[in-house]
Amino acid sequence: MNTQLPAFQDFLYAHIPMVKAMQMNLTSLSEQTLSATAPLSPNINDKSTVFGGSSAALMTICGWSLIKLNLECHGVMNDVVIQQAETQWLKAQSDDLTIEVQSQEPLHWQEICQQVTSDNRTKKILVQCQVLNTQNEICCTMIGSYVILKPK
Repeated sequence: MNTQLPAFQDFLYAHIPMVKAMQMNLTSLSEQTLSATAPLSPNINDKSTVFGGSSAALMTICGWSLIKLNLECHGVMNDVVIQQAETQWLKAQSDDLTIEVQSQEPLHWQEICQQVTSDNRTKKILVQCQVLNTQNEICCTMIGSYVILKPK
């Protein structure tokens, strides 16, 4: 699966310009998890810490990427949208970011793909995201609800 990351990274940079501006780099992918990094410098605020909007955007994009990229790996091109997110900032961060995403329950992609293609249904997926600093401390978290839309 990690062989898909460079092409998907290029897609993100081309189609979601802020991903390139924030210098987000996808680092690993499995059926249940995704990891990425981003440097502090393009995501800094006036207090020399990570801008909250950057961390929220990075977690949102990473949650979406976990689902979208796994669908594409299974040949499904349905659109994915975020429906709801709850974000908490736990501590100020003044160094580079590591973003980790994990599904809240095991994802069975064969079954999910069947539901959204053959059964022509939408599917909701919950993910848990966190941003870590370079000391591996959790600085913010997000629970996101994403929806895989019916085929067009």
